Amino acid sequence: MNGAIALTGIGLTCALGDSLDAAWEGLLAGRTCFADRAAPSELYPGPAGSLAGALADDLPGVPAFGRRRLRALSRESLLASRVAQLAWQDAGLDPAGAGAGGAHPEAWAAEDVGVVLGTAGGGLTGYLQVLHDGLTLGPELVSPYQGPQGSLNTAASDLSIAAGAQGPVLTLTAGRCAGAHALTVAADWLRTGQARAVLVAAVDVLDPVRLAAGRTTGRSAPFAPGRGGALPGEAAVVFVVEESEPARARGARVHAEITGLDAVRGADVAETANRAVDRVLATTGLARDRIGLVASSACGDEGTDRDEALALASATAEGTPVFSPFGTLGDCAGGTALLQVALAARALAEGRTPPTPGLDGWDQRLPKLAVSGEEAPGDGPALVLTTDVQGHASAVLVRAPQP
Repeated sequence: MNGAIALTGIGLTCALGDSLDAAWEGLLAGRTCFADRAAPSELYPGPAGSLAGALADDLPGVPAFGRRRLRALSRESLLASRVAQLAWQDAGLDPAGAGAGGAHPEAWAAEDVGVVLGTAGGGLTGYLQVLHDGLTLGPELVSPYQGPQGSLNTAASDLSIAAGAQGPVLTLTAGRCAGAHALTVAADWLRTGQARAVLVAAVDVLDPVRLAAGRTTGRSAPFAPGRGGALPGEAAVVFVVEESEPARARGARVHAEITGLDAVRGADVAETANRAVDRVLATTGLARDRIGLVASSACGDEGTDRDEALALASATAEGTPVFSPFGTLGDCAGGTALLQVALAARALAEGRTPPTPGLDGWDQRLPKLAVSGEEAPGDGPALVLTTDVQGHASAVLVRAPQP
């Protein structure tokens, strides 16, 4: 990417709460959010239940569509569209959508606003429901709304309708790195003039497959000895991003600036993560010892924690503060990377490294990292490192807004 992009709006919901403030305060307080969750028994061949970082509700108090249309929406669409309203308001713009004007006389036209959404498995529950109903009830009793809601593309399409955005719309999937890939697409749209603002979204919910996979895990404790594996979590995150200079010109509050992005895939996750960091540092000209903070996606999974510890030990200077929130949020699948970016931005703004929940000791098989939560961030930008067991890795550089 060329030049920084400004993060001017943040909306999110996760197990710690329905805003960045709530998530940050819960993380500092060491709240534990896991509860028993089970999928409808008819949608999965076998037990599909687990401790999980589940949402308290689906933000019913945040309007996105009229009541009739709400009945046709998947849970992913509901969450993405409602959280987008919060992000839009946070950016100081009219929550009715891009087409309704904004807080500035030069606010964008509807065709100036794009939507890109990342997900790991959005729509899977709806797809399973269609199959179940068609096989057990007969195709004539399957709602015509169910099929389209079982598509990965649906949430992004519904989000663009809710926001009145008529620019480019795209859905992509890259596991836990999906949000970082979405940011990369948004940066390209801004750079090439395809959009003046982009709603960057990521959403994944607790579908039956993820709940079944979480049954065998124990406590979720990143980097800790005896960790039992990653428990599933769910989240929806939406950013409003713009080019930095136009954002300042309209008087926007800037939460943070994204100065570097890279996402790669390879057979060896640790090596791939190193490559992603190397490439983003080379592109920005930033030295490793200038990284002020690391937001890791370690989640208590044996392989993920090992790969990230190995990558960070070689990619950062000794003593660089590191944190991961996923010991209390669970593995949030496609929502992972954007959650990391949001919390890294808040950590830089507060000058504080949050604790890593569940960390009650260090796995001596791993290279040592500074994850005590006691070290203050350095003066440099935060590195957001996200990895996925399928070989995806992404690196995002986040800095405090420049005057």
